[in-house]
Amino acid sequence: MAIWVWAPAAGLALLAMGGGRHQVLGREAATMTGITLTLDRTTLNPVREPGRTAALTLTAQYADGISRRLPLSDAKLQVRTVAASGGVAVARLVRGRVAPLEGGVAEVEAEVARSGRTFRASARLVVRPFYRDYHQTLVLKLFMGMEGKPVERLVSDPMFQKPNDVLCTFEQALEVIRKTDRLTRGMPKIIYLVGWQKGGHDHGYPSWDEVNPRLKRTEDATALESLRWLIRAARRYHTTVSLHLNMLDAYRQSPLFEEYAARDLFAREADGRLLVAGIQMQGEEMYNVVYPREWEAGLAQRRIDLLIKRVPELAAGHTIHVDVFIAQRAEYDRFRSGDPVSPWHAKPENGGLTPDRYVETQRKIFHYWREQGLDVTGEGIFWAHPPGEGFTGLQSMSWWYPGDPGYQMLIPERLMARGRTDRGSDGDFRFGSSMHGEEIFKEDLQRLPGFLGMFSRATLPWAYLSRLERERLDGETLHYSGGVTAGVESGRRIIRKGDFILRDDDDLFVPAVWKQREIIAYSRKGYAERTWRLPDEWAGVAAVDVQPITLEGQAPVRRGVPVRDGQVCLTLAPEGAVAIVPAGAR
Repeated sequence: MAIWVWAPAAGLALLAMGGGRHQVLGREAATMTGITLTLDRTTLNPVREPGRTAALTLTAQYADGISRRLPLSDAKLQVRTVAASGGVAVARLVRGRVAPLEGGVAEVEAEVARSGRTFRASARLVVRPFYRDYHQTLVLKLFMGMEGKPVERLVSDPMFQKPNDVLCTFEQALEVIRKTDRLTRGMPKIIYLVGWQKGGHDHGYPSWDEVNPRLKRTEDATALESLRWLIRAARRYHTTVSLHLNMLDAYRQSPLFEEYAARDLFAREADGRLLVAGIQMQGEEMYNVVYPREWEAGLAQRRIDLLIKRVPELAAGHTIHVDVFIAQRAEYDRFRSGDPVSPWHAKPENGGLTPDRYVETQRKIFHYWREQGLDVTGEGIFWAHPPGEGFTGLQSMSWWYPGDPGYQMLIPERLMARGRTDRGSDGDFRFGSSMHGEEIFKEDLQRLPGFLGMFSRATLPWAYLSRLERERLDGETLHYSGGVTAGVESGRRIIRKGDFILRDDDDLFVPAVWKQREIIAYSRKGYAERTWRLPDEWAGVAAVDVQPITLEGQAPVRRGVPVRDGQVCLTLAPEGAVAIVPAGAR
């Protein structure tokens, strides 16, 4: 047996040997071969855990195979920003610990000099200043209605093929929420109501004052009471109801139009005329708010404050969706990508309100919503903004998400969560994708066709993978922490953790990570008597109960299905899904 005894004053280490022999070695007798820097936590959330910091540990590796902890004073330490909106400092060092400053990704770097050599190591830290865990939450939209007749270019849109004034009342919305909760097995959900304001979708802006009276319940005096009732009632179905807003658009029928026009808060053509940004419904021209001027006038803050005052339940939900939050034009009708929102105001003599100035104001708006207790989710990132601006660390979730693997490897899901990456498929299965639900609700509020399948193929594995660290892309295979991999094997899309297979093409067997112990199995084509291996955490489970997942949740449960050699045998119909729990579990 050998015992190391440090003698730091002499810079020596004594190796006590058996038989009474002692050998005295210099501290650097073993050659240093490398260093490792670790953090005791890789994520800090200053809004939920104010004052929390991360501790650093520096370890040296030596040629004799022994690792020894080094004092931090032996190293030159620094923190740099890897990704953050505006390149702001994400974190700083405070007495050997890392403290958060702004949302984003930071990297702590250590440099140690020994015997003429320099060793470097780094560790990454995510600062996510959000109230909600969007990477573990299913975010949906529910379209309530839209009044008026569409312009010719929109007449063929599926939404306008049936009466669209009121697609869903507040009372009907609760029934949709109840069914959705059945299909998602109680997964935490956020549903943003679209068209909740008077006139329906994108009417009445910039005002958010009046709730659509056509959506109210008969027993309530006002539609506002019905909206507040729905928000409270939805909580028992693991659902936060919030609102879909627009801070850009404006219409002449708005009660705020004259005030905004008088204060010169609307976009103008280069010659000074009010700019008509588009038209969706006949006879209703759309104008755009100039964010920097509205902010300077205090009216953006007034809009936000009044909304929260009228609907105080929003503060408890901690989330809001701001649609079309652009800083410059995208390619649309007569506009070119990169055009300023207001050409007149972009001129130096009229304020010089270029896209960069809009972004500066948008950052202030993100912070203001957060100060009122609400995260902001948005329609997209890297879209209709200056190059590289994705509001990293400010926007908590993007309805449309970039499919670029490089971006997805850089930005963890817990910092920027996703809705979908494309319109026509379930996305890249290696990263997972959530779902929208909005198009399904529009099609049929009663049957929710295709909802269970998309949830099972997309959202379910996404929720599992999003808890893990994306470590590396090895060829076409994505490696996660915990030994999880996602890649193509023999032509099949496979997600696995060792012998535990979570996905085999469109057959899935995935733990419902929001539950203590439950697995959801789904098959697109169906199968008979297929054997699935249970995860290691289910060791010792001798039998399971299997319940079909349906809209009403009334299908009979198969109780006591035997587990043999850690495996369970299932039969599923096409588009069938079941919930699996240990036998006798509640």
